[in-house]
Amino acid sequence: MNPPGSSARTINPILYLHDGRPSQQRRSLVAESVHGVHIAGRPKTEELSVTEPAHRTGGQDAVARLSALLRPHRGPSVVTMGTFDGVHDGHAALLAHAKGLATARGLRTIAVTFSPRPDQVLSPEHSLPDIVPIAERVDRLHASGVDDVVVIPFDRALATVTAERFARLLATDLSMRTLCVGEDFALGHNREGSVAYLRGLGVDVVACPLIRTAGRARKISSSVIRRAIADGVAPDQAWQAA
Repeated sequence: MNPPGSSARTINPILYLHDGRPSQQRRSLVAESVHGVHIAGRPKTEELSVTEPAHRTGGQDAVARLSALLRPHRGPSVVTMGTFDGVHDGHAALLAHAKGLATARGLRTIAVTFSPRPDQVLSPEHSLPDIVPIAERVDRLHASGVDDVVVIPFDRALATVTAERFARLLATDLSMRTLCVGEDFALGHNREGSVAYLRGLGVDVVACPLIRTAGRARKISSSVIRRAIADGVAPDQAWQAA
């Protein structure tokens, strides 16, 4: 792919079908969701039981919000998850693999991403701006051929949710059948949910090999592209640095 030149009332999803709407119309939906459009249908209290310790009230609230975000688009699916910043060649390979799996199994493909990125929340002093705005990231994900894009607003409360609980929500509230991710993927509190860990929970995980930069040992990386741009490299050339 060649790139171009503390509550449920404020944390809301950007979740919609790839239904052929013009790019500009989809961008307006992104802006509205980011600025706090209300989510109808908050789950009942009995649906919000969590495995985290009771003192993690922030985690409980995050589970409630995540459940409310996922439920409207429940449907048998192959889910792929990541920050997907820039949607570079490595991301494109992962998305294509997820789409191929879903097509072969008669499922939908759902890309789940985060905005702000986890590193921007957990290590703001070291984080750099997104390669492209979230609206463009969503456009690029749709252009890859996925059926749905879910943008999860990341915050410190969400960071306390365990990998087990997060995986359970994906399975029950999004009807995930298979999780297709990179081999270095990790989910949940303290990144405890490695591929091996999730498989141990019974999750069907397809782990895709990392895509390496031609002639180099390192993987294609959004963080490398962000750093190159921050160092003054022109965006179109920064992609080559990955």
